[in-house]
Amino acid sequence: MNCSVKTRLRQGLPCIGAWSTVPAPAVAEAMAACGFHWLAVDLEHSAIDSADVLAIFLAAERHGVAPFVRLPCADPYLGRRYLDSGAAGLIVPVVDSAAAFRDFAQHCFYAPLGRRGACLSRANGWGDQFDAYNRDFQPVLVPQIESRAGIADVDAIASLDCVDALFIGPYDLSADLGTPGQFDTPQMQTAMSQVLDACFRHGKAPGLHQVAPDPQALQARIKDGYRFIAYATDMVAMRAALGRPLSLVQGS
Repeated sequence: MNCSVKTRLRQGLPCIGAWSTVPAPAVAEAMAACGFHWLAVDLEHSAIDSADVLAIFLAAERHGVAPFVRLPCADPYLGRRYLDSGAAGLIVPVVDSAAAFRDFAQHCFYAPLGRRGACLSRANGWGDQFDAYNRDFQPVLVPQIESRAGIADVDAIASLDCVDALFIGPYDLSADLGTPGQFDTPQMQTAMSQVLDACFRHGKAPGLHQVAPDPQALQARIKDGYRFIAYATDMVAMRAALGRPLSLVQGS
């Protein structure tokens, strides 16, 4: 029952996913049908609620795409809830210290490795696969590095055994560095290099959001060494495809 994303990351292979930000399972299914390794329901920056999450999980799973959740914060009990619902992995925003993330991760693993509560849930087939799930399942855990504090402790965060990948939050990190939305500044490039270096030292996958749905940019990110990449979002992709049609109409 190990997640194929975890296996790919351990093998050093790229894992490409996307953000699901629209509370519409049909949109999630259309995205999953495009072919991704994972699809993350964004609970930090969207209006998606708990009922939508399960429907999006079902849409992703239908096409063999691993369902992930980006939590709104490092709430371990909320993390438990979505793991019980079938999440293959959790992306956790604004991780500033290794100690804090280690405490969070304790709630994602069953005893003796952690403190996750055992139950009959969707994740284990309501008990049909209870033993196998409890024994074999290990979630993909991805802390987001998006602050000066996170950069300062990035080596310790990357060294944690529970961490599979480190994900750079480009907008929040650039904002905390004083240049919101500017990714090419020397400070931002230095911070990104620190994350890459820490990942390479500790054998973890570097992660990043490739915001624009640009295949050449995605290939460049992979060439740079990134292995856990969010490729656009549902809304970004839709708006990019539509463009500005009225700009082509005279007198509009």
